Amino acid sequence: MRLPPKQSKQLYSRRQNYFIDADSGAEIARQMRQEMLITPAMGGLFVEHPDLSQVDRILDIYCGPGSWSLELAYMYPEIEVVGIDTNRNMIDYARAQARVQGLENVYFQTMNPKNLLDFPDGSFDIVNARFIAPYLYKRDWPAVLHEFARVTCPGGIIRLTEFDEMGLSNSAACNKMARLYAQALHHNGQSFHPLPDGPHLCITPMLAAFLEKAGCQNIQEKLHALNYSVGSEAYHSNYENLKVAYKLGQPFLLQMEVATQQELDELYEQMLLEMLADDFHAIWYFLTVWGYKSF
Repeated sequence: MRLPPKQSKQLYSRRQNYFIDADSGAEIARQMRQEMLITPAMGGLFVEHPDLSQVDRILDIYCGPGSWSLELAYMYPEIEVVGIDTNRNMIDYARAQARVQGLENVYFQTMNPKNLLDFPDGSFDIVNARFIAPYLYKRDWPAVLHEFARVTCPGGIIRLTEFDEMGLSNSAACNKMARLYAQALHHNGQSFHPLPDGPHLCITPMLAAFLEKAGCQNIQEKLHALNYSVGSEAYHSNYENLKVAYKLGQPFLLQMEVATQQELDELYEQMLLEMLADDFHAIWYFLTVWGYKSF
């Protein structure tokens, strides 16, 4: 049975605590570019679940412009895919893309995953949430995972993919920029690192515990690596990805008072120069953790 789409003040933003203005056209384009990097680095849409013959409905949390949901709907026309996001511009774009591609098995809704989801219990066989940490405060995770579990059918899968930092590299400026974001997110109550000046978010070690507390069993993990060193296939695309992300995120760093505008401008230009060097080497690691909801 198909379920057609229906149509508080935060520390950082009244609408959401995401560190980039999601209404920006540049951010929509950046997320689409990033999606083209991430799925291949993960080995495909569902490399750890090669048989989806028993799957009827999949929910994509914080779907953004809908790239993953759209590709999934295209590859599996017999599966109904629902993508949700807090940002209406993202949802409008995703809906337009579904119409252009003629996909009738994918729906997009404006919905806040931090609230009660507007779906009945056990609505989905798989709930997929990829790179949602920038949208959540540390305190949000238990309730959010509980809600994911509520809308997952017994025996269904909850699948989380996260990263702790935007890559490791031999660029001093890149590493310093990443550390500033880690500090800013810590100041904003979004990091699990025990130190306020910690170099990363420490979110990936928490994922299995979140799933266990949400009532999942048979929890498994898979590590992914995206090499974006000079000369690699991903180099140019991730250079542009980071170039845009770190520029759009500057207002957040300023509000969190981890640097001045002059410091950010100088560091940003140095980062771009070092990423263009012939000996630039970098790898971005992220982790997928999934579990099966108890019957």
